[in-house]
Amino acid sequence: MLSQSTQGHVRRRLGVAVLLTLVIGCTPAATPAPAPAPAAATDAPAVAVTFDDLIVGGRDLEPARTEAMTRALLGHLRDGAVPTVGFVNAAKLQDGPAKTERLRILRLWTEAGVELGNHTFSHPSLHATPVADYEADVIRGEPEIRELNASRGLGLRWFRHPYLHTGTSLEVRAEIDRFLAERGYTVAPVTVDNSDWLYNFVYTDAKSRGDGETMRRVGEAFVASMEAALKFHEEATAALFGRPIRHVLLLHANEINAEYFDDIVAIYKRRGYRFITLDEALTDPAYREADRFTGASGVSWLYRWDWTRGRKQVDWRAEPEPPAFVQELFDASQ
Repeated sequence: MLSQSTQGHVRRRLGVAVLLTLVIGCTPAATPAPAPAPAAATDAPAVAVTFDDLIVGGRDLEPARTEAMTRALLGHLRDGAVPTVGFVNAAKLQDGPAKTERLRILRLWTEAGVELGNHTFSHPSLHATPVADYEADVIRGEPEIRELNASRGLGLRWFRHPYLHTGTSLEVRAEIDRFLAERGYTVAPVTVDNSDWLYNFVYTDAKSRGDGETMRRVGEAFVASMEAALKFHEEATAALFGRPIRHVLLLHANEINAEYFDDIVAIYKRRGYRFITLDEALTDPAYREADRFTGASGVSWLYRWDWTRGRKQVDWRAEPEPPAFVQELFDASQ
């Protein structure tokens, strides 16, 4: 049974038509570099950063505004030396005359050295889509991502499920896992997630109407929430593993991150984290933990591991929620 807090988190996820993004790949043609060493139990805190819903999450924006957001966000990644995987919903490239411009904006990510992954073509929920249709949507999302990764000598190897919905039965999970493995994908898990998309809806709407005061208030609340979420997930990790693990952070390609990502980097550095690649993160033995989660929600892998163990080692009711004023503005915007 999901906690009341987690259920509220899930309802907010399902209330948004377009969320999330991340990456798929295959082995490069060149001779692969040596694999990173497996994580030791004494590892210092580390995190891999991923961005979903490329080219832009939340409200669709005109090309000039989308490009400005993208360049600002990529500048923060460069300045902070933060390795990143970006997950693409290729439907956001659109068809017709707009596609050339939108594809040029997506190409900014690969030009900045970011590997792209598949987040499906149209961001369907596996829990509301027949398996065959879902698999077809994954395939439909591949061509542009493959071409852009190939320009950097990379294949398409990362996949992230929209809404983090991985199947409500073990049979569906097994079929999707088989399908993804056959196409050369590795699923990108998530251990730290803080509904940045919800804050962004409110922030972007305020920006569109020139409401600087609301932008400031929401931005400050967002930064505070990111630190609160990290502390909560650190405590959950300690309860489950008794040590730090190599986390995977889920964010979205959006305007609030383009404005405040430096603050997020500062939070993690202040708490002793180093930024690592997704490959490095998945060498942590934690990711070999059994995951038999079949709930209806899209939740952190920490929750899944706790659920699978059946021991309820974490009090998920303590997971931080957005402040009331942000939640009310978001509800009104929907």
